[in-house]
Amino acid sequence: MIPRRVRLRVGLLSTLPVLAVAAPALPPLALAGLLPWSVLPAVVLAQALRAWLVFRRLGRGANHS
Repeated sequence: MIPRRVRLRVGLLSTLPVLAVAAPALPPLALAGLLPWSVLPAVVLAQALRAWLVFRRLGRGANHS
């Protein structure tokens, strides 16, 4: 089984590609009125869920699919 610390790091790092693009791109679009402000917290929430799912899936043993 993968150690908890490694699973946590991998889970958090899995969100970086999306957040690296979303952080600089979404606020100007929201300021311009091209998308609602509610998209910003939705992206953050979705990435938190993604990190949790990656963390949980890496914690499974080899006999789980």
